[in-house]
Amino acid sequence: MKLNNRFIFGLLSILLAAVIAFVALPTIAKQTNGKTEIVRITKPVLKGEQISADNTETVEVGSYNLPPNIARSLNDVKGLYATADLSQGDYILTSKISAVPVSSDVALNSIPSGKVAISLTVKTLASGLSDKLQPNDIIRVYHFLDVAEEVPELRFVRVLSVTDAKGVNVDNTKEPVEDEEKQQSATITVLASPEQARVITSLENDGVAHVALISRNNEKLAEELLAEQDMILQEIYFPEPSDEETEEMAVEGETENPETGNAAETDEESAPAEEEAGDDSENDLGKK
Repeated sequence: MKLNNRFIFGLLSILLAAVIAFVALPTIAKQTNGKTEIVRITKPVLKGEQISADNTETVEVGSYNLPPNIARSLNDVKGLYATADLSQGDYILTSKISAVPVSSDVALNSIPSGKVAISLTVKTLASGLSDKLQPNDIIRVYHFLDVAEEVPELRFVRVLSVTDAKGVNVDNTKEPVEDEEKQQSATITVLASPEQARVITSLENDGVAHVALISRNNEKLAEELLAEQDMILQEIYFPEPSDEETEEMAVEGETENPETGNAAETDEESAPAEEEAGDDSENDLGKK
C-alpha cells in the first residue's frame, strides 16, 4: 500500500509540532522565566568610591541574557572600588570594580620602579605650551634665566597629567561647553628619574622652565625617545671609564699594592745569589 505525499507531509508536520510544543517551548520558557540574584546600585557611586552595603542591594531578576561578568553576591564586590561612575539602578560588572583604590590620576597608580612623579610650575601661558599639553605627551624642557638653555637631563620627558591652580586635572582633549570657563594649566606632572627630579627641583627655584612638544600619539617613537634619554642620563651620571682611565686605575692599583712587586724582585735577586753560591761550591771542589 502506497502512502501519498500529503499523508507523509502531514505526519511530519504533526511530529514537528509536537517537538516544538513539548521540548523547545518548555526549554525557552525555563530560560526566560529563570530567576537569579544580582547586586544593584541603590545610590550614585563615583569613580574611586568604595562599594558597600550602604550603596548596593541584592535583587532577584530574570537570568536570561545577563552578562557573564555580572556580580551576583554582595560578598563579591564589598570593599572594592568603582573604576567608573555608577548610577542608581546600575548592575555591577566585574570590569567596573577594582581591589586597588583608584584615584582621578590613574597614571599615579602604576609608577615604574626607579621612577618618580614630580611637578613643575607653569609660570606663563607660553611656558606651558598654551594649555595644549595632554597626558602621555613627550616634551622637552628648556631653562631660561639670563639666556635660554636646553637641559640635557630633560630632553625627552613623559607627561603624566596637567592640573589647574586647585590641583584639578585639566582635560585639554575636550573643548569647553557653552558657558563653561576653560581651566588654565598651573602645573605639569611628569615621570622622571631621581636625577631628573633634582634638576626639575632646581629649575623651580631658578628662572623659568619652558616646555616644547616632541611627540604625541606615537608610542613607538615615545619609547625610542625615552630610551635615548636614559642613555644621556647614563653618560652624564654613570659614565663608563675610558681606556686611559682604566690604565691609570691599574697603575694606581699596582702602586697601592707594592708587596707583590717586592716579592717578585726578591725572587729575582735570590735567584742569582743561589747561582753564585752554586759556582763557589764547584770551585772549592775543584781546588780539593
